[in-house]
Amino acid sequence: MGVRGTYEQELSQLKNDLFSMGEQVMAAFNTALELLQSRDEEKINQLIENDAVINQVELKIHDEATMMIARQQPVATDLRTTIVALKISSDLERIGDLAVDMVKAAKRMETKRNESEIDDILDMAKVAEEMLKEALTAYQKRDMMRAQHIATLDDTVDKKYKHYIQRLFTLTDETNAEQTTQLAFIGRYVERIADYATNLAEWIVYESSGKHFDLN
Repeated sequence: MGVRGTYEQELSQLKNDLFSMGEQVMAAFNTALELLQSRDEEKINQLIENDAVINQVELKIHDEATMMIARQQPVATDLRTTIVALKISSDLERIGDLAVDMVKAAKRMETKRNESEIDDILDMAKVAEEMLKEALTAYQKRDMMRAQHIATLDDTVDKKYKHYIQRLFTLTDETNAEQTTQLAFIGRYVERIADYATNLAEWIVYESSGKHFDLN
């Protein structure tokens, strides 16, 4: 196999590893949403521990991409593809961290349930979840149109987040200030996940076009 064939094979493996990482992060986010409702302490601790696995995958992808650049010295489109893999893996790792932050905040909450507030978070998270799923599909298929659509979904999350925070602090009082604080943190983490999904979309557009676009 020639140099070009070797590079294409390595690049294909890199993209497969990245998509697999994305699926792991998606699963972590889904689990975090479930745990907001059940607050199963054992499963919360397991999710926190599993974050180390995602971190290791990110490091593996970084090592692979760095070695590919060093050995193959790619130019133009090939170099962009490799750099985008580095950037996307970093953003995915941060989404995984935010999923962990969500359950840590849930763990600090009181045992009493906040059904309406949790429902608002889940409503917002449903859109963020769709954004992340769309970003992974767009990356796999190199679909610029799908990637650009994610920006409109981010606007929806921002509006829901603003409404959620206004409602949350309207209802708060001194007796439930700590509970409200943790709920506000969780809402913010979901909103940040949506922002990172938008970042993924921007990198996908850059990989295809070579141009940077701010989709936020």
